Amino acid sequence: MKRYTHHELHSEIRSISGGYSYVKEEILSYRGRDLLCIIGEGHVDNSCCGVGGCIFIDIPGYLLSWKNGKDESGHDVSEVELIVDPEEKREIATILEKSYPLAQIRF
Repeated sequence: MKRYTHHELHSEIRSISGGYSYVKEEILSYRGRDLLCIIGEGHVDNSCCGVGGCIFIDIPGYLLSWKNGKDESGHDVSEVELIVDPEEKREIATILEKSYPLAQIRF
């Protein structure tokens, strides 16, 4: 079990060459369990190499509890079970690629 701290949606996080933001939390049903998926958008807009962007999906794991607490900063916290099986990761990525064909998927 691991604690997952939810990010504020549509709040940009800047870096030296661009930024990213989380835009949606989605719960995917997979093999009878709920899987937490966080969809985000990243962009490079301040780089010497040019500009660009991407969509990414962070998958913290299987939901064990949904927003059942807060961290010291007041952000919601859920409990998840990490996905360790390589075959499950491949199957989940295949499912998500149908809805988000160009997304980077990160476990």
